[in-house]
Amino acid sequence: MLKLGQSALGLLDLFHTPRTIGQALTLLSARLKGPRATEQALATVLALHQAGVLCSDPVEGFSSQPFPKGGYDAALVHIAMLDDPVRKTAFQQGVRETVREGDVVLDLGTGSGILAITAAQAGARKVYAVEPAGMVHLARSIAERNGVADRIEFIRGWSPQLELPEPADVLLTDIVGNEALDMQIWETLHDARRRLLTDSPRLVPGALTAYATLTRIPDALLDQHRVSDEHVTRWKDMYGIDFGPMAESESRRSIGFYERPETVQEWEFLSAPGELYEVDLLGDAPRQLETACTLTANGEGVANGVTVHFTARLGPTTQLSTAPWMGCSRSHWYTAVWAFPEPVPVRAGQQVNLDYRYFGDGTSHVAPSAAA
Repeated sequence: MLKLGQSALGLLDLFHTPRTIGQALTLLSARLKGPRATEQALATVLALHQAGVLCSDPVEGFSSQPFPKGGYDAALVHIAMLDDPVRKTAFQQGVRETVREGDVVLDLGTGSGILAITAAQAGARKVYAVEPAGMVHLARSIAERNGVADRIEFIRGWSPQLELPEPADVLLTDIVGNEALDMQIWETLHDARRRLLTDSPRLVPGALTAYATLTRIPDALLDQHRVSDEHVTRWKDMYGIDFGPMAESESRRSIGFYERPETVQEWEFLSAPGELYEVDLLGDAPRQLETACTLTANGEGVANGVTVHFTARLGPTTQLSTAPWMGCSRSHWYTAVWAFPEPVPVRAGQQVNLDYRYFGDGTSHVAPSAAA
């Protein structure tokens, strides 16, 4: 067990970005009231270093820890993204269409550095590549191997704390989730646009449009995500405990989960996709977003949920779609699925109304409206 001084948390926050001990103590000086406090802070730094919490030299390479413990330093994450036959090539094409000779570029969440390197190859004068994970050191080595490291400054940190010596003409980011907004891309870009970009910036992606499609979720799969009466009966027999409240709470709301696109594409779809929302990433991010969508059934069946996919505008002529019927086993993104509280029988031409709500923190909800 480590016994640390009261400045430990502040020091850990400061050392998330590489700094000398002197720099960290200077930044912490407002809280250090006198020589004794400074001595205690220094002792805490040494204790953290001896325990291996703080390192003198950055680890250049993938984490040895399995995902998710290894986070975005785990090789698995980057293998999956780079092996996707559509995702990164589409982003690269968007970068090439957007970046102009002499541009200053900001790449948020650079990861392997692929977009930053592509921007430099496209003629950017300067690229600021920002990444909170230790992967940033390996990305720098990749840039050196490809002969563009002289124009890319790799920064380990989070964009809300970032300051640049000059405004960027172009912002690149791939922090787009399985549901387009679930990694808070809208809020992140809103902050960056106000503080870090020119007055007329170009963004990749520039806009996101989400679509919902009526579907029949297989019962066996739904049973993995929703507690049913059958679960309650089985568990009562197994444990002698009535778990009924679990099933009762589940019956009152829609539930969301993610599923592989190659699995979803085999399901029965009962409507064409309908637009759920469109987000211009150059626009202001509201605290919340509420929209409605009407889907028209194209045949007879029982709709017990919707799939949600999106298209991303990556350049003047480049778009990327995560529609499950366009996915494959190498797709990095999963498909967002929302299961209704109750199945909805439909016939051709029948309309089903949906309500969508984004809560402004990466979470959202989709459900049939009261009129459905």
